[in-house]
Amino acid sequence: MPPPPPKPVRCEVLTWRRVARDCKALAGKIRASGFSPDMVVAIGRGGLVPARVLCDYLHIKDLTTVKVEHWGITAAPGEKAVLRFPLCVDIKGRRVLVVDDITDTGDTLDVTLDYLGRFRPAQLRSATVLHKAVSRTVPDYYVRKLVKWRWVIFPWHFWEDATAFIRGLREAGFRDPGTIRLQLRSRYRLEVPEETVREILKEIGGG
Repeated sequence: MPPPPPKPVRCEVLTWRRVARDCKALAGKIRASGFSPDMVVAIGRGGLVPARVLCDYLHIKDLTTVKVEHWGITAAPGEKAVLRFPLCVDIKGRRVLVVDDITDTGDTLDVTLDYLGRFRPAQLRSATVLHKAVSRTVPDYYVRKLVKWRWVIFPWHFWEDATAFIRGLREAGFRDPGTIRLQLRSRYRLEVPEETVREILKEIGGG
């Protein structure tokens, strides 16, 4: 007997155009606050793209990364946030802006700020594109606050998340691409072209 399909979860898909507009607005908020970072630390993987865009708008050349993992399979959290890849440069005395795409539980940002604070930067502030109200940690800067929880799919992990949902549906016994597409729409409010569903099924061995 096949396992039950993944639990329904509401998704919100963001476009590249929307993210670009939000990053520009985020840069404007940082500039208006009077904070002038001379270095950006991106939290990999989600913060990599917005961090680079913010560097462009804020005219910052020094960009580095750390990696903190919390979420496992799409929309399923791990037990706790864990530092995977440490800082590789000296940030002592620097004005540092930490960037991620979104706060969810807040654990990832909290772990990162605590870790970076040990290196004694002159200033340490945080920015995310989106901030969920359920997060225990509030970034210094964000563009939009999400009061109702949903799983946000940024354009840089659309394929990854769609693959995870489709794999779960296939393992639950759904085989037909058209039926899977309808399940994605009804369970996750996720619109995936049938051609994309077929490509992913072929990739994971179900097409």
